[in-house]
Amino acid sequence: MTVLMVIGLGILIGGIVLMWWRLGFLSQTVKDLTRQQYDGQNESRETARQQSEALAILRLQLAHLASGKELDGTLVRTGTLYRQADADEARQLVEQYDAGTISDLTVVDVRSEKEFLQGHVPGAKHIPFEYLEARFRAEVPKETKHILVYCSQGERSRLACDFLSRDGYTTLVNLRDGFQKWTGPVLGTGSLDLVQIQPKASDSHVVRERAQL
Repeated sequence: MTVLMVIGLGILIGGIVLMWWRLGFLSQTVKDLTRQQYDGQNESRETARQQSEALAILRLQLAHLASGKELDGTLVRTGTLYRQADADEARQLVEQYDAGTISDLTVVDVRSEKEFLQGHVPGAKHIPFEYLEARFRAEVPKETKHILVYCSQGERSRLACDFLSRDGYTTLVNLRDGFQKWTGPVLGTGSLDLVQIQPKASDSHVVRERAQL
């Protein structure tokens, strides 16, 4: 093999390697552009979803105001339909009711019966999550000034508040981290307490009906 042939073969191999590298580079570039386009489309869809959700919330708030319902100014400013409270804020709300600072409070436990019996906020009304639609309207008036909703970790109560706020309830407060973070008194009875908290004007602000299991 002559020197020229060796040189020519080397140039050919080098050209093939260079072409292969360029093809790989172009392929990666196409993949990156495709990924960026996909991410951009996802971001656009998410932005559109958020805008649609914000508009739906605003419409509900306007409908509530038009019907004469009270609406916390914080909800309007934050674009939300209910308040979020940590364990200390929730405990303070209950303490304010007990002290007479606020006149009307209903505490609702949306956990299962077993969870409720193991321990719950004293005075809480037990309405399991799966019975919200069937029981909540009848047992908790929409005119109630403060409605504190909780579950074990905050997820079921959040979903409950999402549902109830769209059903016309405007004074909901979700215990954000659930009963696991509750810092107030705990009642565990071994029987089911069905508790209705009434306004202070009534003779007894807590009426209990006990159903022994």
